[in-house]
Amino acid sequence: MKLAWAVSGQGMIARAVSEAAAAGLLASGIDLVIFDRIGPTDSMIEYCSRNGLAYEIIAPDDLERSMIEIRASRRLDWMGLTFNRLLSPPVIAAFGGNIFNLHFSLLPEFPGFGPTRKALQSNARHTGVTLHLIDAGMDTGPIIAQQKVDIAPHDTVETLGRRQFEAAVPLAIQAVRHAERGSLRPFSGTDGDIEAFARAFCARL
Repeated sequence: MKLAWAVSGQGMIARAVSEAAAAGLLASGIDLVIFDRIGPTDSMIEYCSRNGLAYEIIAPDDLERSMIEIRASRRLDWMGLTFNRLLSPPVIAAFGGNIFNLHFSLLPEFPGFGPTRKALQSNARHTGVTLHLIDAGMDTGPIIAQQKVDIAPHDTVETLGRRQFEAAVPLAIQAVRHAERGSLRPFSGTDGDIEAFARAFCARL
């Protein structure tokens, strides 16, 4: 399976997937990391360079054409997203719908940008992480997996976001494992070896 990952932030979940593959937990690594900007992504670009991971930086105003051309030229099967941009229907169609996203809420609650802050402002007792397939809407695609994360009384965006990240890492790796086995359907729970790897990975950060 040939996998791309589109990144807008620090790319730490993509890094976890790459390291899980290097550790033998996945048959497929990441073939290409796609960035929509430099700046916040600099550390991930450096990581790609150090580890021989192919990457491309694409201009936001050329996103649709670039994504379609990259998918065709590299014959990509799937794409994972930790990406702050909506993908157009032609991009989704080019991938045959094989694009999944990690969103830091329990969808359908708090779609769009800033879900962690929205959860804190709502005085909710919990939020979580959702892994879902992409459709033309904003965080409206079919849900594949979710993980609940409790909100503590004195949580900040940073402390709550950290626990959401720790919940997201095993979901992302598990999704890749299912995809490379030919079926990314709704699942509950993650495999023990993935859980152990994710805990160790997050503890190093």
